[in-house]
Amino acid sequence: MIFTQKNSILVIIDNEGPQTVNDNAQENLVELAKNYPFWDKILPEIKIRPSPKEKGLTIGEIISVRAYKNISNIDDIWGDFHKIPKDPNYASGHTLKVVLPFYKAMGANSQWLSEFARKSIRIVPNIEKVLANLSEKYNTWIISTSYEFFVRAFCEKIGFDFSRAYCTQVKKFDEIPINEEEKILLLAFMKKISQMPTIRYDPDTGQVIPEHQTYYDSCTNFIWESVYNLPVGGLLRIVHPVGQAQKREAVEQILQETRTPLEKVMGVGDSQTDVQWVKLLKGKGLSMMFNGKGKVCYESDIMYIGEDARAIEEVADRFANQGRQNVIDYYKPPRSAIFGGLLAAVTSENIEELEVMSAKKRKEFRGIHIGELT
Repeated sequence: MIFTQKNSILVIIDNEGPQTVNDNAQENLVELAKNYPFWDKILPEIKIRPSPKEKGLTIGEIISVRAYKNISNIDDIWGDFHKIPKDPNYASGHTLKVVLPFYKAMGANSQWLSEFARKSIRIVPNIEKVLANLSEKYNTWIISTSYEFFVRAFCEKIGFDFSRAYCTQVKKFDEIPINEEEKILLLAFMKKISQMPTIRYDPDTGQVIPEHQTYYDSCTNFIWESVYNLPVGGLLRIVHPVGQAQKREAVEQILQETRTPLEKVMGVGDSQTDVQWVKLLKGKGLSMMFNGKGKVCYESDIMYIGEDARAIEEVADRFANQGRQNVIDYYKPPRSAIFGGLLAAVTSENIEELEVMSAKKRKEFRGIHIGELT
């Protein structure tokens, strides 16, 4: 294939999912909780009983995996439907600031977060070469909800220019105070929420089912009344994650600064936080999900189900040379055995089957506890 000149298209790639296997925010919580020694002394009346898929995990790991999953789920409700009066800019993906007080309760500081990011990175096969190639041929950016600690470590590891990455800044993390009473309050909540069901709600309206309304209200009040008004709640006030709305704003900013039309933009994502920029590109640019999950898949043009970053470069090259519609036509019907995976154009006829296949591969590739997150 003959490539068009450099910067003929703009390529924007999420980090976690298309480039790394991690969910760094969840992994931070799990690592801290695994090593926290006093779980049996916090609400000792609550006994932690592992499910079959939790067999072999420590008490701390079980609590943190369950708690993060439930907070992440509530984050989608807060971000998409029930706007938070104290935080009108709240969007899906802002889980990353909600969990920060819990990190502090278990002794984390900026140095720990940076060091753990560096040693825990798990990259998608061939992403180093792919990102280098894309950067050479096209105007390439990273837009990620992930913390700066993690995205910076990733960029250093593979040699990508960090100045071309948008991510969540966590300033003054070490300066925000926390006392022993606040620590116990936060960790007791973690233990309680780990025993709650994952809150179910109408995906179109955000209406929580009656059986789960009490759980939802309890969590909402704890975070936005109790924690928000504590000194450690300063993290909820000063940290502004690159969530769903902010990802779209970042895309729009890059387009404006580079004077790039939507027709020349390709984006690669995988989850709920990508919905708004996918809608921005709809019908003009090209959107690709890499082992995507949930409703974002229904809005996307192309889905890749597999484990090799070279699929991203293949689609980008076709888009640069042939345009959006030719790319979509090429992947109808789906093409299997492409770098060991499946590349398919999304249609109303195949999307349900593709999403099920993709969610299954996501769990296999990234691990069940990360794969289950939205």
